[in-house]
This record gives sequence, C-alpha cells and structure tokens, in this order.
Amino acid sequence: MHKLLTTLRSSLLLSGLLSGGLSRGAVLIVHADSECVISIDGKTRGTLLPSKNLRLKLTPGSHHIEAIPSFGGGTWLQAVAITSSRNPQELNISLRQNYDSWIDPATNLMWTAADNGSGLSWGQALRYCTELTRDGFTDWTLPGIQQLQDLFTSASETDGFHIKGPIKLSGWQWSSSAGQQSGEGWSFDFGDGGRASVAAGVSGLYRALCVRPAKYL
Repeated sequence: MHKLLTTLRSSLLLSGLLSGGLSRGAVLIVHADSECVISIDGKTRGTLLPSKNLRLKLTPGSHHIEAIPSFGGGTWLQAVAITSSRNPQELNISLRQNYDSWIDPATNLMWTAADNGSGLSWGQALRYCTELTRDGFTDWTLPGIQQLQDLFTSASETDGFHIKGPIKLSGWQWSSSAGQQSGEGWSFDFGDGGRASVAAGVSGLYRALCVRPAKYL
C-alpha cells in the first residue's frame, strides 16, 4: 500500500510538472501565401503550404522566424514577440509582396528594401542606420564599400540602377569606409559601379542603405 501511494504521488507530481511546463508555452499559428520552409531560431519546423497553417508551441519572448520560399526568391526573416496569452497568436507571411528588407543569399546579409530617400551627409548616414529599427531588428549599420560593391550587378537594371534583389535606390550610396583624404567617405554609384571619395559634409544625391547580418542572435 505504501509503495502504491508513493507511485501515485510521483505520477501526480510528474503530471503537474508537465502540465505546468506546457501552460507556460504559447501557440503561434503561421500562415503563408506561398509554399515555404519555416524555421524558428535557426531550427527547421516544417514546410508550409498556402492552403494549410502551421501550429507551433513556443516559449514567450522574442523569436526569429524565417520563411524560405520553395519557388525561389528572397528569404523572409523577422523577429516576432510571443506573449504568454492563452489565445493563439497568428502570423501571416506574404512572400508575394515587397518587404522592408531583403536577404542576399550569396552573402547572408539583410538589406533594407530601399535607401532613406533623401540627401544625407556621411555622418547623418552613419547615424541613420545605427538608429534604425526595421523588421524588429535594431543592429543595422551603414555598409562598407566592398559590401556595396558586392550588391552591384550588370545583369539587371531597375530605374537605372544595377543592383541585386528588390531594392529601391534614389541616388549614390554612402559607405562606412573612410575616404582617401581626411574628412572624406567612400560612396558607391549603382548606375555604373563607380566609387568616389567624397567630402563628409556633402549631402545632395548621397543616401543611406542599411545592412545587418542575417543571423540568429
């Protein structure tokens, strides 16, 4: 009898621990408009079809959710805050529209989908990127001159700019690289792939296109 009671107590305790552990989780229901592979914090969780949804149990907090389209194209990546609410959260992923960022699969860098759109000095461009919050990320920086060079391609042209990916540009792009002379910074022209060392105080046609590593933090 004593052994039976001990076993019963252990079973009840284990049941309580399990139910308590599960209750701390939160449900996220993911939808997508195209077939894609879903990863959470770097771990693949399954393939999602447009006609289905993926029901996930996650711990409360911030999670990095990635959707890689099966038909090809840019990867979708965003930080999502999961709350401890008992009601399921829903996330709708649309891979057929432009986003605020784009990941270059060749370099695994995440770029803003457009530059800032107006003239900036070198210092203003540096500050613009470091203060930027986009798609849940706050670690944006102004790219180095070689990173801008790696985005250039003569194979495609959009509005007169030769650039990989769905990125909208409106002028020359500042880099974070110091220029040839003191008080200058390197800039890049996606019109012809040229570089120029420009006085840091010049703004005019110079813009800020921001970048961050597409990795899980």
